[in-house]
Amino acid sequence: MTVRDFIFSDKVKHRVTRHLVLWALFCLYFFIVSFLPANAKGFTDLKTYTVAFHKMIYIPISILSAYVTAYVLLPRYLLKEKYFGFIILFIGLCLINLICAFWLTKFFVLLTQKLPFDQLPTQIRIFQPVIYGLGLGTAAGVFACIARLLKIHYLKQKENERLEKQMIITELEIIKTHFRPHFLSDALQNISYLIRNRAIQSPDAILKLADLLSYFLYENEKERVPLEKEIEMVRNYLDLEKTFYGDRIIINFKEQGDISSAEIAPLIFVSLVQHCCEQSLLSLQQKLVIDIEIKTENRRLVLLLSCNGYYETISGLPQQNLGLNQVLKRAQVLYPDRHRVQTHLLNGVFSLVLFLESGMTQGMNDRPEMELAYDNA
Repeated sequence: MTVRDFIFSDKVKHRVTRHLVLWALFCLYFFIVSFLPANAKGFTDLKTYTVAFHKMIYIPISILSAYVTAYVLLPRYLLKEKYFGFIILFIGLCLINLICAFWLTKFFVLLTQKLPFDQLPTQIRIFQPVIYGLGLGTAAGVFACIARLLKIHYLKQKENERLEKQMIITELEIIKTHFRPHFLSDALQNISYLIRNRAIQSPDAILKLADLLSYFLYENEKERVPLEKEIEMVRNYLDLEKTFYGDRIIINFKEQGDISSAEIAPLIFVSLVQHCCEQSLLSLQQKLVIDIEIKTENRRLVLLLSCNGYYETISGLPQQNLGLNQVLKRAQVLYPDRHRVQTHLLNGVFSLVLFLESGMTQGMNDRPEMELAYDNA
């Protein structure tokens, strides 16, 4: 059994074990507190231990108060914002604790004392039921309520995180399919045009498109793929766009570092390049100049991407960059706390720097020189 199972599991055996351990610790704590003598001689006096043991008769009141508060008053009243009803019933529970403690004291005295109950010291008749019945029982109920509230808050937070992650994963699946239909439709139309005109680029374009489709269909389900494979698909995509648009596209592609040993989540770089091309090819007159540099340094992958003709508005309407946001959200999910992105758009020239940390040997505060250089630029 793990610590998480002990605290949060709803399995019967875990819940029973958890409650037994907690109440055993509570009994031990209660006995130690009740046992502490006023002086050193009390440690050798049997009466000290007897009195401490006798006071444990009030523990059932604490148990009753804790469970009624945590499993009845809390879910049915406090969590449903029925505060007045909660206060009234909690006060009633405190009175019941006091009455039960009083009768427990009286019953215990009848079994263990020769003196009548009315002749016993006030400390036993009054103060003891108040302290260990009303005080301890109420405290047990309050602490049980607080502990359960903290647990509910934690589980709710984890459930929200799970639902948010599930929602993002669903969005990631949409992102994967988002790349294919638009590009596939455009590519098929262009290849059809090449075939009709018997262009010599037709066979090569078909092979590159087949490689891309195979990558989209079979590799995107993997958590990581070789960086070389991702770069190859980026080149295939750009070659196809170059084939389709000819001199309208000028491509500058650089690689630095040990590319062969690195891995990446599939379609991140490809999707970013596709998004930039899609945004920049909206105008039929302007040429697209796209600069791409992929680096590896200290177990980090860095993509530097810039392109001109990036449209902030289309027909006067501002663009929301949903495609870019989806790709970056995917990077955020797949590389939690191990990614960093910087974007810049000025006069239609869009620049993006994406840092992906493939290992945990460095923190994000230990930033390589090229990242600091970019910040200062």
